[in-house]
Amino acid sequence: MNHARVKALKGNGKTTSKKAIKSGRASGNVTPRSSPLPSLLTSPTHSAVHSRVTSDVSDSEDDGDFEFDDMMSSVHSGGSGAVTPDEGAKEFDAQALIDNLQDKKHNNSEVREQFLEMYLRILRNKFNGETQFWLDPAASALAQVFLKDADRGATARERLLSLQAYCVTVGTTEELEIFEGSERPLKQILVDDDDDDCKAYAIYALCMTVLYAGGMNEAALEVMQYLVDIVQSDGESVESHDNVAVVSAAIIGWSFVAGHVDDFSDFADAAMDAFVDQLDSADAEIQCNAAQAIALIFESSRNHLQETGEPFQLPYDPQRLIGRISELAKVSSKSVARKQRRDLRESLVSVITSLERGVGPFYSTALYLPDKDTYVPPLQRTDDGQAEYGYRCRLRLGNHSARIDSWSLFSRVNLMKIIFRGGLQHHVFVNPVVMECLEDAHWGEEQAAAADHGGGGRPSKGRKR
Repeated sequence: MNHARVKALKGNGKTTSKKAIKSGRASGNVTPRSSPLPSLLTSPTHSAVHSRVTSDVSDSEDDGDFEFDDMMSSVHSGGSGAVTPDEGAKEFDAQALIDNLQDKKHNNSEVREQFLEMYLRILRNKFNGETQFWLDPAASALAQVFLKDADRGATARERLLSLQAYCVTVGTTEELEIFEGSERPLKQILVDDDDDDCKAYAIYALCMTVLYAGGMNEAALEVMQYLVDIVQSDGESVESHDNVAVVSAAIIGWSFVAGHVDDFSDFADAAMDAFVDQLDSADAEIQCNAAQAIALIFESSRNHLQETGEPFQLPYDPQRLIGRISELAKVSSKSVARKQRRDLRESLVSVITSLERGVGPFYSTALYLPDKDTYVPPLQRTDDGQAEYGYRCRLRLGNHSARIDSWSLFSRVNLMKIIFRGGLQHHVFVNPVVMECLEDAHWGEEQAAAADHGGGGRPSKGRKR
């Protein structure tokens, strides 16, 4: 198995779940403690900060969203949120958080949401090498509490924050072995919860758990098939019929897991059937996600051919798929905003180019005149020798930039951005899980990135396990 796109989930919950009301989860809203929240969770040095951690710090859709700009199709996260001192992360009292989340007699759902927001803010935006000293010993207990609250939280927001906290914990701790105990509860949350964001995050949590919390290669393949069943049934297999959020998340999650697995050739045919069917979806985002998953499958088939001499046995003609996706790219849905329409078209054109040329995402065939003595890889030259711009999709974190030259890496960056939001820049060079997940991303300073037009198409062998 290999280790280690695009929708940022809204952080604000909607209403109390109907099933939560029936099961009694909505009860227990009592008077909160009078103690300032930070003093319960951090050292006295930081206890002067008494205000509630606002939701836009940890959950704003503008906080480092995964986006492509007009020229570079780049993923930006620089300048997101307030910059806070790193030293606060090592002062976090994990046991205090656990105690207060479990103390439902004194802390109502609003207070518990504040604790979860604070935890997410610290772990996302103040992570450093010393964070592991307090996090690793408490990670298993934290994950169990978050998973329990994700199932029984009184409000949709509390449950969503619990799922986010669970994912961030799994995404920052190497030694967790909790997949066997977490798989069934996460699948049950996906079925039982009536909040779309919670359903989607339950899928992301399942994917993170099978890859980074004790799942083996066989389990990862089983999760991929589970997600294909969701897509193929339009959500019916998890009692979410025609639920766009669930189907979209299932495609995103499948691509993420597929970006880790060394060989899913025996499962590729069924996945292709499901994703090709979704090209006829009435939802533009599902169409886009499905097209990109198809590009990932063909990329994996090319890699399999190179490694074994045999491609995947796919009963689909790439040229016919190109024609179908080209039709989608020409259609301008009136229900989609102009910028979204443009982004959708660019994404679909990127898939078309990938299928035609055997390249990764957002490869530009636009021509340019290279400087004298500049090396241009043969892949980036036309038959008559002219140079193409090549890969224009980049992950930018501060002064560092990494070219995204494979659909595998693209899918992994997508979910890392969903989980860590604008705080990804604090993790990518120090968090062992994120480092392993994005190990085939080759980083350089911004100046080097601007000068580099080229790129290969295969992920690094070092990412495999």
